[in-house]
Parts: sequence; C-alpha cells; structure tokens
Amino acid sequence: MLIEDDSIYLYHLTLRSPSLSQYSLLGQFLGTKKSQELLLANSTFIELWKPNSDTGKVQKILVQNTLGIIQSVGALRLPGSQKDFLVITSDSGNIVIAEYDELSNNFIPRVQEPHSKNGFRRITPGEYLSIDPHNRAVMISAIEKNKLVYKVSSNAEGQIGLSSPLEASTRELLTLQTCALDTAFDNPMFAAIEIDYSEYESQDGSSSNRYDPQNSPLILNYYELDQGLNHIVKKKANGLIPASSTCLIPLPGHIGGLLVSCKSFLIYDHLQRERLYLPLPIREGSSETIITSHVTHKLKKNNFFILCQSSLGDLFKITVDYNEAEEKIECISVKYFDTIPFSNSLNISKSGFLFANSSNNNKHYYQFEDLAEDDDETTLKSSGIKDSDIANYPLDSRLFNVKALENLALVDFIETLHPVIDATLLETKNNLTPDPSYQILTLSSHSYLKKLTYGFPTSTIVSEPCPKLVPTSVFTTKINFESTDDQYLILSSSLSSETLVFSIGEDIDLVDDSEFVTSQNTIAVQQIGKSSIVQVHADGIRHIKHIQDGDIIKKKTTDWVTPGGISILKAGTNNEQVIIGLSNREIRYFEVDPVDDQLKEYGDTLEISSGNITSLAISPILDSGNRKSPYAIVGSSDETVQVISLLDHNMLEVLTIQALSANSSSIQILTHERNTYVHIGMENGLYVKTLIDDITGKLSDSRIKYLGSMPVQLSTIGLPQIDQTGVLAISSRPWIGYHNKGAYNIAPLMDTSMNTAVSIHSEALGGDGIVGISDGRLTILTLNDGAGEEAVFDLDNDFTVSSLPLRYTPKRMITDKSTSGTLIHVIEAEYGIKSPFPKTILQSNKEDTEQDGVDQDYYQAFGYEKSEGSWASCVQTIDYDNNSIIQSIEFGNNQAATSLCQVSFESHPNKEYLIIGVTEDQRYLPNLTSKNYLFTFEIKKKKHDQANLEFVHETSIEGPPTAIIPFKGKLLVGVKNYLRLYDLGQRQLLRKASSTITHLTTIVKLIHQGGDVVVSGDARHSTTFIKYDSITNQFIPFCDDIMQRQITALATLDSHTIIGGDKFGNCFVSRLSNSALQQITDDINLRYQESHLNGSSSRSRNLCEFYLQDIPTSFFKGSMTVGGLDSIFYTGLQGTIGMLMPVITKSEIEMLSKLETLLREFFSVNFDDFDKDKNGYNLLGKDHLTFRSYYNPVKNVIDGDFIEKFYELNISQKIKISTALDRTPKEIEKKISDLRIRSAF
Repeated sequence: MLIEDDSIYLYHLTLRSPSLSQYSLLGQFLGTKKSQELLLANSTFIELWKPNSDTGKVQKILVQNTLGIIQSVGALRLPGSQKDFLVITSDSGNIVIAEYDELSNNFIPRVQEPHSKNGFRRITPGEYLSIDPHNRAVMISAIEKNKLVYKVSSNAEGQIGLSSPLEASTRELLTLQTCALDTAFDNPMFAAIEIDYSEYESQDGSSSNRYDPQNSPLILNYYELDQGLNHIVKKKANGLIPASSTCLIPLPGHIGGLLVSCKSFLIYDHLQRERLYLPLPIREGSSETIITSHVTHKLKKNNFFILCQSSLGDLFKITVDYNEAEEKIECISVKYFDTIPFSNSLNISKSGFLFANSSNNNKHYYQFEDLAEDDDETTLKSSGIKDSDIANYPLDSRLFNVKALENLALVDFIETLHPVIDATLLETKNNLTPDPSYQILTLSSHSYLKKLTYGFPTSTIVSEPCPKLVPTSVFTTKINFESTDDQYLILSSSLSSETLVFSIGEDIDLVDDSEFVTSQNTIAVQQIGKSSIVQVHADGIRHIKHIQDGDIIKKKTTDWVTPGGISILKAGTNNEQVIIGLSNREIRYFEVDPVDDQLKEYGDTLEISSGNITSLAISPILDSGNRKSPYAIVGSSDETVQVISLLDHNMLEVLTIQALSANSSSIQILTHERNTYVHIGMENGLYVKTLIDDITGKLSDSRIKYLGSMPVQLSTIGLPQIDQTGVLAISSRPWIGYHNKGAYNIAPLMDTSMNTAVSIHSEALGGDGIVGISDGRLTILTLNDGAGEEAVFDLDNDFTVSSLPLRYTPKRMITDKSTSGTLIHVIEAEYGIKSPFPKTILQSNKEDTEQDGVDQDYYQAFGYEKSEGSWASCVQTIDYDNNSIIQSIEFGNNQAATSLCQVSFESHPNKEYLIIGVTEDQRYLPNLTSKNYLFTFEIKKKKHDQANLEFVHETSIEGPPTAIIPFKGKLLVGVKNYLRLYDLGQRQLLRKASSTITHLTTIVKLIHQGGDVVVSGDARHSTTFIKYDSITNQFIPFCDDIMQRQITALATLDSHTIIGGDKFGNCFVSRLSNSALQQITDDINLRYQESHLNGSSSRSRNLCEFYLQDIPTSFFKGSMTVGGLDSIFYTGLQGTIGMLMPVITKSEIEMLSKLETLLREFFSVNFDDFDKDKNGYNLLGKDHLTFRSYYNPVKNVIDGDFIEKFYELNISQKIKISTALDRTPKEIEKKISDLRIRSAF
C-alpha cells in the first residue's frame, strides 16, 4: 500500500463501551434451570449480566461489540426448551436469532434472515420488534408502510428457523408503537398505534387538513396471523384513540386485550368487549401523568400485576379484577407505588427483583419489600367511568405526594456515564505515590461530575501501626497442606534483623511459641509437606514440623546453617521444593522427602557465572501429575535471568540465559491455561511477562510495561470469586495482573500505597485479600469497593468511578490548576424546572448558602418542580483535590448559562477572569431569546489558596454566546455567524473588533490554533480556519472543510491540523492545504481573496475519516500511562470513552491494515455458505467496512476493536491469518497488546 509521508494513521480503541441501554431483557440465555440473566443492548454493544438472587448483586458475564447498529431486541424460546434465543434487528437488513455460546462467551447467530437492504430507511422493517408470548411468530415493523411476520419453527435436529415472511403493507401509514398480544391458543395477534396520513395531505393547501400532534386522533390496528390460511388479517379497533397515546400494555391470555396509556388515563381495548377507562394518579405540583414504560409480572395461578412508570419516575401498580366465570373484567385499579429514576425499560425477575434501566442515571436493581396491598395510597378504579367522564374527573381525588422508597429497596446498581456533555483529562499527584495519576473528568448522568481512574477499587479492613519494628517484608502461611486459611502472619525487618510472628483469626495476635528464628531477617516462609513450615533466614533454613499428639500440637525443628561468612540472599519455595541463592553466588537446592516429610539437600551446587543473585523463583502452581517445578529462574546483577533445570537427569543445569534492560528485583512463575509464564520485576520500574517453554526452558513472547519509578516487587495473589491466581506488583503504586477473555491485563489498585505486600486468605477477614506495609502501618485490604460483604470484584470494571452531585444538568467545565491544587468551574442549566435556590449572582463574594432551607437530598431523589418555559442555572466551583463544592452562584431572571472560559486580559495581566455566556428566556423550535449577556467574574484567591468568584459586570450582546475563548490577551466570542473581540472595561466588556462570516450560520465551537489563527465549528457548515488581521482589525476566513458537517466537538492537534466530530457519529482529521498555508504568511493575498463556492478561497485536506457511532462531545490529547505516547481521547454522548492513537511506523501501518483486511474476509457476511472452520461468526451480518464508512468512506483509521477480535480465533485460524502476514500468532498478539498499552491500558 502507498503511504504518504505527511499522512496521519490512527488506531481506534473503545476504552469504555456506551452505558446508555435502549433495551433490557430478562431471559434464560445460559440455559440454566431456574436462572435468569439480564441482557442490556445499546446501539452497538450487548451486555449480559447474571443476577444473584441470594445476594441481590448483578455480575457482568460478557460485553460483545456487534460492529453494527442495533434497532431492537427480544427473547424467543422453542417449545420444550429451557434456553432463550436472542432476536435482533439492525441496520444490516437481517433479522437475527442468536444463541449464547459458553465456549466463546459470545452470542453467535443461528439464523440470519435478510429482509431489506443495508442501512436505515423509514420503510425498512426492524424499528419495532414484537414476539408472540407463546413464541409462535415474530413481527418486525417499519416506521412507515411495511410490516413482516415470521413463523418460528424448528427442524428434526431441534435447530430454530424462520419461515418466509408474510407481508402486511399499507401505504401512507405511520407506525408509532407495536406489541404482541397474549391470545393463548388462538391465532397470534399484534397491535399497533398508527397514523393514516393520507387524510392530512392537503390538496388545496388549506390548514384544516393539517396534522395536529396535540389533538389529531390516532388509530389502533390489530394484525392477526391466520395460521390456517397463512395470511395476515388487519382489524381495526372499536374507535380511535387520543393523540396523547404512548404505550400499549398487553394483558395476560386469560383476560386478553390491552391497555393504551394516554395523558393521565388508560384505555382498556378488546375487539369483542366494550372499552374501559381508568384515570391515573397525578403528582402534586404536576398537571399530567404520561406513562413511558411498563412491566407485567405474573404470580401464582392467574394472578398478576403491572408496574407502569411515568415521565417523572413515579411507579403505579395496576391490578385487574377479572370474573373468570363470566369472562368479564369487573374493575381495573391503579395506585401510586414508589418513585425511582426515569427508565427506558423495567424488568421483574422470578426471584422478586426489579431492574430499572434508567435513562440518564445509574441503572438500579431493587428488591421488592412489599406489594402495597394494604397501604394508605388512594386507589383509582375504572368502574362506572365513561369516555366523557375522563376530562372532567376531579383532580383532587387523583393527587398524590411522592415518598421515600417503601415497597422497594435498592440492593445494587450499575455505574453509568451517559449522557456525557463535556470531558477532560487531568494529571494529578497525591501523597500516596510519587508518580502522577491520570483521570478523565466527565459532566454526565443526572447532574454529576464523575471522575474515572483506571484501576480497581480497594476496601481497607485493617490499618494499624506496626508493633516493635519497622518491617521491610511480610509473609503469610498456613500450617497444614489441607488448610484453606492462612494461619500465620510474619513481619520481618532487614534493618534490625528481626522477625515477628502473628496468628490470624478473629484478631491478629503476637505468637511466642511459633519456633521461628526471630533474631534474623526472614527471606521466605513456606508451608511444605503435610504439616511443616520452612523459614528461610539470612543464616540458614529452619524446618518446623507440627506433630499432632492428641489435642496438643508438638513442634519439631531442624536447622540447616550456611557455611561461615556466607549468607542467604534470595529464595524460591513451593510445597515440595526450596531453592536458595547464597552471597557467594551459589545455588543450593532442597526437596521434601515424602517418607518423613523432612527437607533434604541435593548434593551438587551451581555457581552463577557472573554477578550477585538478585532474584530467585520456582513455580508455586503444581498440577496433579507433577508436584515439582521442573525449573527455577535466577536473576543476577549482570542484567540477566537464567533458567535452571530441576529435573533429575540434568539437575541444576543452565538451560537458557536471557538479557534484560536492568537488574531483576523479583520473579514469579505462574501457569494459566496450560501455558507457563515468568513474571519479572526490574529495578528500573519495568515489568516483564514472558512465556517459558515447559520442555526446553526457552523464554519468548515478552510483554513489557512501565509500572513506576521504584523497583518492582512481585508476589502471587488469589483473585476473589474467580478461579485464577494473579500477580501483585508493587512499585511506586500497587498493580494487579490477570488474564481476562484471552488477553493479559495489568491494572493499578486505587486508594492505597504499599512498600511490600502478599496475598492473605482467611474467612475471618472475608476471604481473599492483601496484607502489606504502607509507611510503617500494617494494612489489610480487599479487592472490591467495600459495598457490603457481597461486594464483587469485576474484571470488566477496570475503571474506578467517583461522583460529585451537581445542581442542574452540566453544560461546560474548565479546569483552573495552580500550585496549591486544582479547581473546576462548571456551568449548569436545566429547562422546564423551577429552582428552589435564591438568586446569588450579585452576592457572589459571600459564602455559599445553598443549604439554607433547601433539602437537596429530596430534589436529588424526586427532581425539581416542573415549570413550563422556565430555566434554572448556576455556576459552581469545585475543589477537585477534596472532591467538594466550595462555591455556588445561582442565576435568576430565567437565565441559562451556555458557555464559559477563563481569560487573563492583556490590560490586566495579574488577574484571572471567568467569562460566562448567558441567555434569557431561551426557547427552542424556533431558537429564540429575549436577552443575552456575558457575565464577568474575577477569580480571587481566599485563605488556603481557594478561589472565589466575584461578580464584576455584565455585557449585553445581540445573540446567544455559543462559543467563547481567550485570544491574544482578549476575549473572542462567537455569536450566530459573527466573531467579536472584547477587552475588559470598568462597567462592561469593550468591543474591539467585529467580523461577520457570511457563509456560516451558527458558530458553536472555537479553538485557538496559535498566533493569529482560530478555527470555528459551525452547526451546519463544518469547520473554517480564520485569521485575525491586525491591520484591518478583521477576522478573515481563508480555508473551509471539504464537506458540510454539524460540528459537536473540536480540538487542536497541531497549528495546522484539527480533529472534529459531528452529530451523526463521525470523527475526522483536517489539515490546511499547501495553498492555505501560503495565505497565512501572505496578508495581502489574504485580504483580497475571492470566495469559492459560497465559502472561503481554499479547502482543507481530509486526512482521516471514521464512524464512531456515538456522537462525540469532546476530544482531548494526552496519555493515561506514565511516559506513554500522546493520543487523542474522546467521549460520546451515550457514555463512550475511546482513544485514537497515532501509528508511527510504515511497517506497523501496513501490517495492521492487512490484518484488518484479512479479518474482514474471515468474518464474512455470507451466512448461507458459512463454514465455521473457515469463517468467524458475524453476529448481525454487517460488513465491517460498510459500518465504519457509514457516511463517508473510512480513511487512514484502523479499527482496534475489530483487530482485537483476533484473540477470539482458535489456534488454527490464528495460524492461517498470521501466515499470510509472515508472522506467528504470538507476534501478532504481542503487537495488539503493545498498541493498547502505549497510551492506555
């Protein structure tokens, strides 16, 4: 391939998948009896979670990137089976039936039935998916005209299938909602809310035929699948339904029919029965109740209830009094149940838990405490209510007051980020570690500032000062081989040559009869044989054998002493073997005699050729066939490691020597899935994982990561709740290494700092944990967030998220870093609510009074009072280091903050100012405002160097200030399609320049490229490079983008290059053309340039194009690792966090591009001729190249998410692909791993 010298190639990785789930399902996808799994689906990813009915926790099973856009999902089960299939409609034009495969831990397609062309059109079926409750048929519907119904079948082998589709197409018909009715043994039937727009198409232009969304009635149609005639029969309901109809709620089969939710009431409709009307309760302070989601839960016999949720989050319980003898509904009742966050969908499990798939908050998992059978809430009934009575139903009898949870109890939640409005990357330092840490700050869900740090949370159980000595090492051990719990905790000091032994139980107590040598520094402690302990100390080895004599345990000690003047430096141990390294460079080897459980020395010794011994290890993981490690690894001070045989035929023979970049400080050997890995910690802070050949001892496939500025100390650790042993690495901060889904990861541990640490297992302490020394304190911690005894250690949740609640929906933030700490200024604005806080902008120099008379916990739970056309807005200053809000300034007069920046004016160089763009009485559709301002605040330093915003003045402007930035000691403001330059005045900002960019409409983004050049991002017309001409005092556009885009995010890469994103999910990189570069330096030509195609005189070069799917809201440069390669990070509106990393060398570009091409061929979209030995499963049947080129052809961006599917292939498939690249599978896997850890993790 031809690679230009000045081209840019990027490698895309999704670091955190979108958290917004449009759909949630409960089903038996694993096929386990009496077990339900929770499936969440967003636009691109599928997640499967397993609820634990005993603990109430949910644990993630899989995250699968479909590399397509999901429209809808549902669950389907064959008769007689206990396993559910997943039905998916997507932009691929296929209806897919997928099955969970335990071996690959993925959903794999069993049926891919094409029904239309690739992509989205309003006549393409798939927007709505309805599945017959008895799994006989599936209906997919388009927004307009088309509906397809498939019969579900199975062949003799029990494989699921779909019949040819039956069409139900009606011209000029729009579909708003569909559902499947429970018809028991009758023909399958579906219902739909629809609009026949033919009657609204005006022939003469008169307004009487225009559709009114507030008043024009809707149609309720039924579609019956006549199984005898194999035909779809369309039936109309008994009358129209109101324009406010939102949801269809089918009732169980013994009752039949459905409920139609309308504004503040429900309609029961059935083809053979009269309609019933049921008024809905209305919240106090609100004027209406609009149902947005529902769930039906069946109880014993024919009992059931329905939970409905309103747009305010209120839950209502609906019950039906049905007379089975007369087959008649006596009454439908509804009552207020509880209030939870507004959700996209609700699910109730058989074990009595409610999952709320929250729309803009964390997803919540509740347990039912009560069904509200006997509470005091007012019950509304349908008895005697007619259509004409609904509008005049007394309001007083419908009102209710919200309350704290009474019938539900929150037991778990899933952390989410959506919607991410703005984000930035911060580098901070703390007292725990000398190396900096990196956090991503997001303004996200439900008015939160969220901080994301890569690493696992820890919970400290014990932290006490170490008694009597300053320990330099810590050990744990059990006494008997059959024991599961550690019984001794040993602290040792090389400074004072002392050792202390403690017993582990409910308390940790000092032991004085352990028979340990306490006057020496302990190097290693190991349980060996059946009931013995070995202590390796500087002067020798003590073997302590525990002999059971009735109720008394006797201890027999045997000592091996080093030769005179020689000491032990390092040791490696397991249950059967001990190997030591002496100060005279000798290696001595011991084994346990199986007859008497004694430790016996092997006769020969090995002398290391050069350098002192710095590290030593043998494998602690022993399989049932071979209870001895076949080799030992020795590190020496000549920057090498040596593999030494421990087999009888070549005992203590050097098999392999491997050079390192520094001396090794610690070594561990672990086995995972039949492979043995050597983990090496080095003195320069590097950590190496390398594969060792079990036969030859050859080391290969090395992976390197920088962990910190201090030498790396390694130990093994049992990972809780998963069957795996990991690596604990201690440098300037602790890290944990583990295998997950075919890849090896190493992540830091948060909120702790240790000098040395080891694993500890004790049921009295809660199971597996870590015990270590931190600044002279003994600390015991566990790997979880401390949220109760059942806290889960989740390998897939490697981001630690902390949240700080804000007042309103955040809009923008800016960081203010000083020597004393970091401050964050956040502007917030929310529409349609009434603020309970008093206006404080004129008293901004006073202390924050936000707590005076305002119950923030109440508003956090139930939201603010609704008020049509009203705005609530404020600016808050946050002390990032202390995670606290130090100042809040409330705006009044129906004002809303839209933009902000921090600027130091050239006329006032010693002061910092915060400028906030504000609108008043803003309305949408059309976008109108009554007044617009620029508020100026001075950032003053108070005691303890905390910042305080002091209001200076306000400046009126003609339009909404959508973009403001500092520019050459002044303030640059983008308003509509003109740029204004302001300086600071005494009473207001002083206008210094004003320029109109005629071909733009609304400037939403501004970035300073350096010098006199800025770039504007327009809501319709993409990006424009603009230069400020100081002679004419004008801003002159000179270079436009090559196409029209709707800009949502923009950032600078260098002085001539930018990266941007648009509202359709695309990202792009543009660079000034050569002709445009000449214009920058030639002011004369720039002033007299001619317009080209209704734009600037030149066009930028498009270097990269890529479809992200999520709408980019921010771009920022940096690295998440110490010393890592600077990359571009982005956030998406749905909660996505991703990275675009530059690929530096041409050889890498060629290899990755070819690998991507080979994988596209392997994951073929041709499902009819699928051969699992030659092809990989493509879940949706969507071509990868088509997906990433949704709006524009993908250019110079390699999809790392797709590349990492190489891990999922079996060994024969890997060999086939790697052979085409002239590489081995291990080399490709190493390259993929190295690319990920260059900038992130």
